[in-house]
Amino acid sequence: MKLLIAEHDAGRAAELNAWLQAQGHEVMRTGSCRGAQTLFKRHRPDLVLMDVRLPDLDGYACARRMAALAEDGLSHVLLTVARREDITLEQFISSGAVDFIDEPIEPTLLAAKLAGYERMRQVYRQLDRHRQRLHHEVKLAKHMFDRILDRSPKEIEAFKHWILAAGHFSGDLLVYERTPDNAIHILMGDFTGHGLTAAVGALPTADVFFAMTRKGYGVAEIAAEINRKLHVLLPTGQFCAGILACLSPGDATLEVWSGGHPPLILLDAAQQVVGELHADKFPLGIVGDGEFDASTVRVDLAGVDTVLLCSDGLLEARNPAGEMFGERYLQSLMATHRTQDGLCLLERIKRGLVHFLDGLEPHDDVSVLTIDMRSVSRAA
Repeated sequence: MKLLIAEHDAGRAAELNAWLQAQGHEVMRTGSCRGAQTLFKRHRPDLVLMDVRLPDLDGYACARRMAALAEDGLSHVLLTVARREDITLEQFISSGAVDFIDEPIEPTLLAAKLAGYERMRQVYRQLDRHRQRLHHEVKLAKHMFDRILDRSPKEIEAFKHWILAAGHFSGDLLVYERTPDNAIHILMGDFTGHGLTAAVGALPTADVFFAMTRKGYGVAEIAAEINRKLHVLLPTGQFCAGILACLSPGDATLEVWSGGHPPLILLDAAQQVVGELHADKFPLGIVGDGEFDASTVRVDLAGVDTVLLCSDGLLEARNPAGEMFGERYLQSLMATHRTQDGLCLLERIKRGLVHFLDGLEPHDDVSVLTIDMRSVSRAA
């Protein structure tokens, strides 16, 4: 190992230097904290043997400075003390040192401590290699997931959406696509849990949705096929709370299938709730073909200005006080008309959630979609 001796007594430093070099270590030495800092920055030793009685700054304070200089987050200081009673547990812990040893230093004990520290460094190096490899794999997988799922048309002016992932991967799925007759199919899904485990189910779900929509299949048929595939692929206990809808420009209705999902909310021009559609089916992937109910309902959109869909990650978000965001907080945001703050509904929800969380990360993925029916009508 590369070792640095910071010892105020030149004789002891020379004796320790000779013994360590004889053991095959590369050694440098200094008699002050300032010198130790300079050598540490220049040579990056593996470990510093530091006397607690340095003349310019005591070893405890100097050890804390060493910790600030370390780039790997490890403690690099072994304190040397003249007598056991010279060091208290509080001093040792506050110094951030990895260990301490009594003077006069017993070579066998020092060799054992150095060997133990080297084993610890090897474990940290191995963990760091695993961390770097995992980071690379996560980055690659996320790129692939994003490319596979990000296939919805961007030209639909009426749609505004936002997804806030609780980890590297979102277990929420939000996609939409035009049908051959220019209707728009929408799918919002919330897979059990979050992260990669939840996101895996999004791939086959999105494939079925896009393929069947482009071939002209209806919402009921798509829901049944997604359920069949997820029932086969997902392990017991994993499922997808989802809502599928078909929006036809010029048609004053919305065809909806909903299973285990938060309600679809309808707002008028004053941003008042004029209707809600609650889920009445099992989530996707729970039951087999024989028990699955693929029937849809039609929602009257007469007088509706905005359609709002959100995953339960929004409603179940909790702030530092443990309070739930819930429908009450959401309704307070919806009640603020756009003319009062100049913000669209989606932006108010985003800002409202960030303010509510007060610096906390969400414990579950959050998805929000708003559909401006005025824009839909203009596009018809």
